[in-house]
Amino acid sequence: MISSKDYSTTTAILLFARSENIESMSKPIACKKKQNQLLWKKMNEKVLKTIQKTNLPYFISDETTQLGATFGKKIIHSIQEILAQGFDKVIIIGNDCLELQSQHLLDASDKLQKNDFVLGADFNGGAYLIGISKSVFEADKFEAVSWQTSNVYVELQALFSKKNSAYLPFLNDCNSTSDFKKAIHKLSFSTPFRSLILSLLRNKTVPNQFETSLVSYEFSTLNFNKGSPFSF
Repeated sequence: MISSKDYSTTTAILLFARSENIESMSKPIACKKKQNQLLWKKMNEKVLKTIQKTNLPYFISDETTQLGATFGKKIIHSIQEILAQGFDKVIIIGNDCLELQSQHLLDASDKLQKNDFVLGADFNGGAYLIGISKSVFEADKFEAVSWQTSNVYVELQALFSKKNSAYLPFLNDCNSTSDFKKAIHKLSFSTPFRSLILSLLRNKTVPNQFETSLVSYEFSTLNFNKGSPFSF
């Protein structure tokens, strides 16, 4: 896991995602291998730039640093590493929400100052953002959530129903080619990124039904050892 060096705040962002090479193998959105790798490279670059605009400290966890045999164990380990460094609040995001803006992250950070838990839901029953305070984080209960299913949003709501909670607007996570095409039209026509993504998807006619969002995609069941972080 790599991090920025600014620890002047008690809130940190966790980018919990995979490198473009691994991501492209499990999520073949574009029609050709090289196009798909480029797609996820650009998605990783975009989310990193979005994070950096907030000026909040951040950590990146990819397949080389995510320890554990399940999604739940991997994400818990990454959260615990950040909390162990002295942060009191963690905002977790993935790399597959085209609509995510820096303002969403800043809003989540602001809401965490007055709440224990913040949730940004997608339209498939999952979440594109989870914000949690150290004071209410219980690893065993967090792991018990049905990660990788459409029940994640409801279960997280229930888990923190007795805590002070806040919510962000619903956004689209890009779990398939059709999801990308829906989300891309919400970007400005003048955005170079929009044109690039459209060009990569132009020849893709059959949608892929991969559940690949922050809360719903399947990781390999291998245990990963720590290694060099992936580059954006």
